[in-house]
Formats: sequence, C-alpha cells, structure tokens
Amino acid sequence: MAELSFAKSFLSAIDTKPVKLRADYVLPPEQVDLRGPYLLPRLSPSHPPMPKKIKTAAAPGSSKSITIRLKSTRNPPLEFTLPNAPISTTSVEDLKDAVRERVADASGNKVSVEKIKILYKRKPVSGKTVSEVLADEPELLGGGKEIEFGVMVMGGATVVEPVSGTGEKGDGEGEGEVTAKPVVGPSGEDVLETEAFWDDLQGFLMQRVKDVEEAKRLRALFKGAWSSGR
Repeated sequence: MAELSFAKSFLSAIDTKPVKLRADYVLPPEQVDLRGPYLLPRLSPSHPPMPKKIKTAAAPGSSKSITIRLKSTRNPPLEFTLPNAPISTTSVEDLKDAVRERVADASGNKVSVEKIKILYKRKPVSGKTVSEVLADEPELLGGGKEIEFGVMVMGGATVVEPVSGTGEKGDGEGEGEVTAKPVVGPSGEDVLETEAFWDDLQGFLMQRVKDVEEAKRLRALFKGAWSSGR
C-alpha cells in the first residue's frame, strides 16, 4: 500500500505542471550544461585568381607564309607569283592590288579593283584573308606550300610591265612607266564563243545575286541575246 500511496502523491504533484511549455519559456542559464563554444567549420581556401594571359606580338618573320600563284588563262593571259606571302595577313584585296599593278585597260589606265575577281577552285572569293579561304585545308595552313588562285578581269585588259630605266630620270620619264604587251590567245568575239567565258560570267553573277538558279537564268539570257545579235 505504501507504493500505491507514493504513486498517487507523485501523480498529484506533477499534475499541476503545464503539459506544454509556453511560447516565452526560457530555460534558466544555470540549468544549461555548457560543453564549450560551438565553432563553425572552416571554409575551404578559395582558388587564387587565374593569371591574365598577355598576348605577345609575333616576332618579325615568325608568321607562316606561302607562295601564291595568280593565273589568268584568258584576256588578259597573266601569270605571276607572290613568294613568302603571310597566310594570316594577306587578304584577297591584296591579291587584287597585285593584279591591278600588272594590267591596264584599253586606254592604258589601271583597271578598277571592282572589275578584278579572284577565284579559288573556280569559285569567286572576296573580303577574306588567305587563311580564311584555306580554312578547310589544314595541310596548307602550315605554310611552305604553293597555292594557285585564278584571276578574272571583267571587260578584258592588257598585261603591262615596268620599263627598267638605266639613266637618270628626266622630263617626268623613267621609273614607273609601263608598256603594254600584245595580247596572246583568243580575244574579242573568239572569247565569247568559249564555254569558259560563260562559266566565268555565271560565277560572277552568282556572286552578285547569291542565287544559283537566277545566275543560270541570266547566263542563258545573256548568251541568247548575244547569239541572236550576231
């Protein structure tokens, strides 16, 4: 009976205690078992900043070069080479300028750059560097090779060459004069009778209109008009 009395008295004692803690309940600090300060884990050291890459200018002569052969089999018949041309900096416009220095129109004046077309594998190229033209041919980008570009001068031209003067210049004559060479090969109407001329014309039209079918249609139209007017 003593155990029963104790149990009843104990239950009566704890019955007066609240079942739940109040929202503002604070545990007395003296009842807290302090086990030492709580420390956050150390963060891993951050990666040092990557050093900035400094682009250094290429030393003179270190650029890869290639020998460029420019060739025109029709009016004007022209062929010459540009040795040691840097692949990355030589542009199609540079090739046009090289051709322009070697040809003249019927009046003996320099041909305008717009009339000079540079071809690679029979397709016109413009506004690019040699490295961009050869982007799909990595074996040529290594330099040390020779590559051929075709040349087409719209309206025809004559080849000129510098006159080498040995005496002193006088009266504005001497160095820089050019003389016309006779045209070799078919010219005039004979050129129009070749399919190569109409192929070149179609390539030029395709470059301008940027439409293969339209270029073919214009070629047939021009050729038909020329044939009917003979």
